[in-house]
Amino acid sequence: MTQRYSVNYFGTFSLVAPDGRNVTPKGSKAKGLLAMLCEITEMRRGRRWLEGRLWSNRSAAQASGSLRQTLSEIKACFGEDDHVFGADRLDVWLNPEFIETDLDAIDNASTAERDLLEGLVIRDEQFQDWLNGFRARYGSVQSTPQSPAALPNLSKIKIRAIQSDRGTTIEQIAGNVIADQVAKSIEERLSARRFSSEHTKSPDTTPDLEIRCNVAKDGESGIVFLQVHRGHDGRILFSGHRSVAGDLSEAISANIVQGLVHSAVSKINHRMPSVFDLNRPEVAATGFTSLGLRKLSRFDPQGLDDAQSHFASAHDADPNGVYLAWRAFARMAQLVEGAGSERDAHLEEVKQLTSDTLQTSGDNGLAVALVALTRIMLDDDLIAPAELAQKAILWNENNFFAQQTLAVAHSAVGDTEKAYQISRACQNAFPQDELGHLWDLYHSLVCISSGRLDEARQAALRASQAAPAFVAPRRQLVALCANAGDLENARVHLNALRKLESDFSLDRYLNDPEYPVLTLRNAGLIQPINRDKLET
Repeated sequence: MTQRYSVNYFGTFSLVAPDGRNVTPKGSKAKGLLAMLCEITEMRRGRRWLEGRLWSNRSAAQASGSLRQTLSEIKACFGEDDHVFGADRLDVWLNPEFIETDLDAIDNASTAERDLLEGLVIRDEQFQDWLNGFRARYGSVQSTPQSPAALPNLSKIKIRAIQSDRGTTIEQIAGNVIADQVAKSIEERLSARRFSSEHTKSPDTTPDLEIRCNVAKDGESGIVFLQVHRGHDGRILFSGHRSVAGDLSEAISANIVQGLVHSAVSKINHRMPSVFDLNRPEVAATGFTSLGLRKLSRFDPQGLDDAQSHFASAHDADPNGVYLAWRAFARMAQLVEGAGSERDAHLEEVKQLTSDTLQTSGDNGLAVALVALTRIMLDDDLIAPAELAQKAILWNENNFFAQQTLAVAHSAVGDTEKAYQISRACQNAFPQDELGHLWDLYHSLVCISSGRLDEARQAALRASQAAPAFVAPRRQLVALCANAGDLENARVHLNALRKLESDFSLDRYLNDPEYPVLTLRNAGLIQPINRDKLET
């Protein structure tokens, strides 16, 4: 029989050796690190992730040094049992075969009288966020025990697409299909479960969200009217409409309807934390995600760091792989914007995060699409990310992340017209969300590859105006303006880059093959720039 170490969360945190000795480390951060490891099934966390929870206010070098000291303290607790605890340059782990915890005994009378991690105080905001999410996950179950059959409904947002009974048969079908598309997209974005509209009498399936879509045809045009309600009281969380032209069967897949679906789901993601109980882990996770997306949309160094932290907190609250995918996407953005000395560590982290995402949420269309877009922006391999994007679109044709991945892939392999058609369709859909300037950036890149330089310049300008600290569109605008003869605005964007990038120089921009302007260079837009005129 395997001799196990016991980790106790209820009451004071403790680590007990197989022979009954209390070998708990003295340091609060060592206890916190063990608590964060043992909570998850695989008992493995990334070094950067742990540093971000325990030393979030320190520099990378200081945090790394503090982690090494803490790992030494924990290693001493296990003595000669070095097969139980380990670490390498990326991860820290425990061997689950030799560890047992009291989290599996949440309905035990002896645990019900004690709080989780009593007296564990670590003065770090990011650790406190993890702790709050942890207590929400296990504390809520502890205080209100449920039968195993009831638990799944507590951990999912329940959604129902209401079947329309208005209009002609084709109008009803169109409305039902669009409502289902919204439900499917919400299911991908959040921890949600869809229910059939026939099952309306069971209290266990009372929906959190109800989706209704009515479609009306009038001559050669029609209108799509979409609403999302809170299930128990009918409060409207989203209301929007779009005009469509032509046959309604074609309107179902029209770009304009895709944009309406995308905008509705984005709005719901931000509204959830204000209208549902934040003690529900899946709701708390949407709150962290909402904060993360708003920080990500700034595309400045602090915003990207904050986004990474919020997405990690979302995953702590609700271990849905889509939040790992958002973390990887935020790291990719940092790498594209310029990660400096952190580049190698960030690349390794992205590799691990995308791998973990596909292992845990390989059937989630949004998670797969985020992985595809993340990898295609960093890897030389275009085929694998494009295949992932195709898979995501088969699951949900309204997936803009997958569409943009395919556009970038087609552009990179020289199929610039196909790339432009896909990217143009995304632009025509007019998806309203906090990442609109990201769509403009990708469209600008595609337009550069296809020789549509005026359109590329307009898209890059929209992106830079929406997010003034966004480096990537500024890089494009220097060359696009210079080649158009607009040296005045080229200098404006050049000076902006000097302020935004500490190691920027015009010489690097023009001559360094490692500087990230490959699309511009391949399009022949770097070489013609007259350095002397630009510097004047």
